[in-house]
Amino acid sequence: MNVLRQTAFAAIAILSIASSAHAASIVVNGSLTGSIENDAVPTGWSIFEGTPDLMDALDNIGMANVLRFGATPNASPDGGTWVGLGADTNYTERFGQVLNGLTVGQSYTVSWYAGNFGYASSVASNSYLGANAISVMLDGATIGTGAQLAVGSNWFQQSLTFVASSSSQLLSFKLATSEKAYVSIDGIAVETSATTAPVPEPETWALMGIGLCALGLIGRRRQAV
Repeated sequence: MNVLRQTAFAAIAILSIASSAHAASIVVNGSLTGSIENDAVPTGWSIFEGTPDLMDALDNIGMANVLRFGATPNASPDGGTWVGLGADTNYTERFGQVLNGLTVGQSYTVSWYAGNFGYASSVASNSYLGANAISVMLDGATIGTGAQLAVGSNWFQQSLTFVASSSSQLLSFKLATSEKAYVSIDGIAVETSATTAPVPEPETWALMGIGLCALGLIGRRRQAV
């Protein structure tokens, strides 16, 4: 194989790698792995409003051995721990993280698992058993919500898409309404949407040029033979 052919195939191979670079989730600790804790979120995440909790199927409201779920939860499809988000008339909880490495103009899919297991306090007026949905925010503005869930034992996978307007944007989650509810979230991922191709970066354009020039020279040599 001559040098021109090698250059062309190398450029094509690099372009293939570049085009699949966004296939993996860019979320840090999307599994929300951490230790059971009240008023806390796991490594990689930050609290922006209220007091979200880190828990699992055996520990409600981020407190070990506290079983006050409104419905007995199934284990999360993502496994391990998850974050619980509460809401009330004048209260909300929100957490999130900055997404880095976004491509401006590229469409992304954010997906997550949601379950409404509620919180059943020994005092009925303190219970959080309403139906609610998870709202997704980007740089503080709501970009959509998942389906509304009533209290039950199951998890539901939900998703929506957005188009990146900057290379870094703040992704966050909270409950969609002021209905008194306590909804859990786990398995958060942000991946390139297959429906929209990313805008090539300058170095990608350069590689494309090298590859096309090399292929053109190969064609001319064949014609000259």
